[in-house]
Amino acid sequence: MPHKILAVDDEPDILDLVEVTLLSEGYVVISAKDGYEAVAVAKSELPDLILLDLSMPGLDGFEVLEALRKDSATASIPIIMLTARAQISDKLRGLSSGAEDYITKPFDLAVLTERVKTALAQSNRPSVSNPLMGALTEWSGEIAQLAHHLDTAAEIQRGLLPMEMPSLSNIDVYGMLESSLNVSGDFYDFIRLDGERVGIVIADVRGKGVPAALMMVMLRTVIRIVAREARTPAEVIKRANDFLAVETEPDLFASMVYGVLDANAQTFSYCNGGHCYPIRVNGNSNAAETLQTGGMLVGIMEASEYEYATVSLDSNDVIVLYTDGVTESESPAGTHFGDEAMKSYVLESHDLTPKLLCDRLRSRLSEFTGAEHRADDVTVVAIRVKA
Repeated sequence: MPHKILAVDDEPDILDLVEVTLLSEGYVVISAKDGYEAVAVAKSELPDLILLDLSMPGLDGFEVLEALRKDSATASIPIIMLTARAQISDKLRGLSSGAEDYITKPFDLAVLTERVKTALAQSNRPSVSNPLMGALTEWSGEIAQLAHHLDTAAEIQRGLLPMEMPSLSNIDVYGMLESSLNVSGDFYDFIRLDGERVGIVIADVRGKGVPAALMMVMLRTVIRIVAREARTPAEVIKRANDFLAVETEPDLFASMVYGVLDANAQTFSYCNGGHCYPIRVNGNSNAAETLQTGGMLVGIMEASEYEYATVSLDSNDVIVLYTDGVTESESPAGTHFGDEAMKSYVLESHDLTPKLLCDRLRSRLSEFTGAEHRADDVTVVAIRVKA
């Protein structure tokens, strides 16, 4: 059986990044978000190794370490401190209290993986080989062996979806994702920035199954971290591109749109990284346009340049972002739904609420394909300015 690792951190983005890194190496990863939960999970699950943050609500990392070392059932579990606290005194205290290693944030993913392998190798627990894959490294020859893990991929994908839609004073937003049998790499996300500003992401990771799902986690984590620091949508996509180009294999990449919706200013600033062009319909003139400003696919080439644009929004204006699972939906006769049909649908439906627009598109595509199951994910985010 694979090694089981408990990751403990009160930052969800860090947990996501650690999880995707270790899952890609074949480990089983469980998590805890505070000290009390960490102690409880460690005692019930008895993991092979624990990655432990220091600064957490409730019990801090030192207190968790002390509690685990006092319990005979958990005393021998190797623990690596993973924290932003880089003072020598903290390192000495952690190591003297029984931690096997001490890693400071921000950390290198390759270094984290090697330190985990070393800690496991030095423990008394038997070593096991990777039973699943090298998900983000050498996965192409292993896809057939992963067919029975599609439920895991679907679970990862569902876990990325926002728990609720953004609540804005004068703009409605709704997202929809219909997974295919193959579990492709679609996802969308909403990132609350400040006040009435929300970051909106829609992306399509190239690939199927577990590898695509794992890269979704990585891309989503990077975007969430960068979105709160970057000044423009172009900077967000550029930094995500540079990270993925270095950290992943050349055959793993994504198309995506990242935009900032400002409800107070009634603007949408966006950057399109090789993705399907979002459709914007002017509610007054009923004219449709596509949002094309941006650059190439994300993760292909480091140091690629991206541009962004800002569109002003008026009452009843609609913007619809979508993945190619919509336009490439295929009829029984072998024809695709296509870009023009999508634009026509948005034009005729722009007076609907975003939720109803998405629901009716789902029905339209089902009628068009005549199939109960789709070959690709269908993902849509609809934005509508209230009258």
